Amino acid sequence: MKVESIEGKKLNKGEWAEFYVLLKLLGEGRLYTADSKLRKDSESFLDILKVIRQEDDTSVLEYVIDRDNNQVVINEQGKGTLDSIPAADFADNAQILFDGINKTKGNSVPAPKAVCDFAKEIYVSKPKAPSVKTLKKQFGGKSDIFIEARDGKTSVTSVMGFSIKSRFGQNPTLFNAGSSSQFLYKLENCNDELMTEFNAISDGGGRGWGLCKEYLLLHGITMQFTQTQNPIYNDNLFLVRESMSKILAWCAKDRLIDSQSDYEVLETVKRMTAANPLHVPNAPVYYEKAMKDFLMAGFTGMTAGKVWDGKEQVNGGYIVVMDDGDVLCYHSNDREAFRDYLYKNTYFEYVSADKYCWSRIQKIDGEYYLPLNISVRFNKKIR
Repeated sequence: MKVESIEGKKLNKGEWAEFYVLLKLLGEGRLYTADSKLRKDSESFLDILKVIRQEDDTSVLEYVIDRDNNQVVINEQGKGTLDSIPAADFADNAQILFDGINKTKGNSVPAPKAVCDFAKEIYVSKPKAPSVKTLKKQFGGKSDIFIEARDGKTSVTSVMGFSIKSRFGQNPTLFNAGSSSQFLYKLENCNDELMTEFNAISDGGGRGWGLCKEYLLLHGITMQFTQTQNPIYNDNLFLVRESMSKILAWCAKDRLIDSQSDYEVLETVKRMTAANPLHVPNAPVYYEKAMKDFLMAGFTGMTAGKVWDGKEQVNGGYIVVMDDGDVLCYHSNDREAFRDYLYKNTYFEYVSADKYCWSRIQKIDGEYYLPLNISVRFNKKIR
């Protein structure tokens, strides 16, 4: 099997996390679960039996843990065993990679040479490997790693797909903004002159959204949500909940127009609950559950620009690389704890006005409209 060297290849720190998790799991052979505050639960874990990985269109590799001999046996499906390597070598190289990434400055960094040499030894030429085709059909496209594991409590063995997020790089994004994720608001008390002045606002070469907010307030321009700009996004949100577009549009306006601080999802939903703009009964339960459903949908496969079938595309769960290099997970048995974690540890993020095509007033059929856009990102501090 031909293997290309990864020496000199640069990835962002979050992307290196996928290779790090591969090395870490095979080196330690166990994956502990986390509680709702992302703390290790020492009594709940998965025993790793193998990791399944696809390097190219034709080669599917299985990294099988041989506990009796403290080895990792590398098999190529349909072709037999390629090699057997001490599990300790995987653990050692995981640590070298973690230390090297942490001490290297910059967003895009290379791996240490020793790790690059080891990657070639274990037949890895793509640190961020594509999904295994046969498993992608079963688990969808959100999984970053496929693991065969045995539950430490039930002894049930299964193959699971996990999404990987890292806390040693930039805080990961849960739901990415795009030009297709805009919410459109109809403006009152606007005219052509105000539109021209507003659209020309800038601050140091950037859009200067703080100045834009002041302008809207100074001239008494008010806004009311009318529609989700992209029909695909609207339909996807409808699958989450019929009122989901209205709920998120309220949150976007709260983040970008109404609030001065506390942009966390939990605090935003508390404000929405108090306002109860949809006039629903049992508002505290309704808005919290709706938001958790959205966060879970975004995590497991829903995007703004691609038609979604409503299915969750992560069968196993979520692996997080902690600041200290520890690797923890939530899996399918911890669904409510994971939903709570997403709800308490994410925030609505301001995104580039120019990159994501929002913040400038549009005149449509004689009426004035303003698009707003936000993403959802994980907090740095866990609570």
